[in-house]
Order: sequence, then C-alpha cells, then structure tokens
Amino acid sequence: MDEKVVIFMHIPKTGGTTLNNIFKKFYSENEIYDHVPLEKMNKQFSQLKEEDKKNIKAISGHHFYGIHEFFSQPYVYFSMMRHPIERVISLYYFLKSYPGYYEENMKHMSFEDYIDWDPQATNGQTKQICGGKSHLSVEKAKENLLEFESIGITEMFNESLLLLKKKFKWGNIKYKKVNVTKSRPLLDEVPIEIIKKIEKHNELDIELFQYIKSNFIKQINDL
Repeated sequence: MDEKVVIFMHIPKTGGTTLNNIFKKFYSENEIYDHVPLEKMNKQFSQLKEEDKKNIKAISGHHFYGIHEFFSQPYVYFSMMRHPIERVISLYYFLKSYPGYYEENMKHMSFEDYIDWDPQATNGQTKQICGGKSHLSVEKAKENLLEFESIGITEMFNESLLLLKKKFKWGNIKYKKVNVTKSRPLLDEVPIEIIKKIEKHNELDIELFQYIKSNFIKQINDL
C-alpha cells in the first residue's frame, strides 16, 4: 500500500502556525504543499508526472475536510481545536490589524459586529471539520473525525505535541511560539454580553470541543 498523505488541517488561531513549523520540518520542499491555496495546489498537482505525484507526502493549510479528494493516495488527517470562546476572542484582535482585507473592513468594527460579520466566528471549527460540501452538524463532524489520526487541544499544546510525535513518529519537536495575538484581553476582561453572543454563535463548536477534549484526555491517559 502507498504511504499515506498526512494532512494538517490548520484551523485559524488554534496554535496551528507553531505546529505547522514543527510539522513541515519533517518533509523536503517537493514533498509538502505548505499553505498553498486550493486552486493553485490543484493546478500544480494536475501538472505533475505520476511518479512525482507519489512524492507528495504532506499537505498543510486552512483547508476544509475533503482536500484528500484531490489525491489518489491513502490519507490521514490531524488538527488542533481550541475552546471556541478563546478562539473567537483571539480571531477578532488578530484580524483587526491583519493587513489587507480584514484590516480595511474591521478598522472601526466593534467586537459585537464582528461576530455577526465573519463566518469564522460562527461554528468555524465545526465547519472546517464537516467540510464545505456537507451539512453542518456535530454528527457529521464526528463521522469525519474517523479519518483523523489525532486532534490536539490548544490549551494542552505540549501534551498534543507529544501525542502527535508518538502517532507520526516525529523527531525533534522543540518549538518557539509564533503568531501569538499579543494585543487581546484576557477572558475575564471581555464583557459578559460578548461572551454570551460568542456562545450563542458557537453552540456546535462548544459541543464538538467538549467531545474532542474528552477523547483527547483519554488518549493522553492511555500513553
């Protein structure tokens, strides 16, 4: 059987940039598509010779579940998930000063308006795990999770990294945190009405996060 293509589904603001820097160390440049936009990646892959296609061993990026359909090889996913309230807070303060589209549109946007405006702020993690073509539900996400070797928890990053190291037989996993949102307030500094609005917009993410965290802790305890 062909070696499985390892797909890192990077969910924004879950510690994924730090994790990706570790992940891509284990592949040469011609073995990995590292955050290449979907259309560009598909075009590049279709132009490769068959023997070169088999050299692709890894994919990472802000892709939705289903990216494996572009490849004929067997595949396996992994990802990280973060508590939905913490993630949306981090998203807002990170994107508010992100050059280009977000900075231009969010310059004078309140947090409350942002939650209604950005699709990422409403069950964004469940959406990615369900895939763009599928009905959005926790049940569908759980079904797709059967194709995941592991989903780590941002709040337990070191434990997640050790579990991934064991499952994928990674080497040196020393790391430095990158892409951290430094300007964001602490959770208890965010107005309660904002917290409640985030909760209302992320009921599926909260349910899925609790399910994934429970399973993750069981895996850690089994090590």
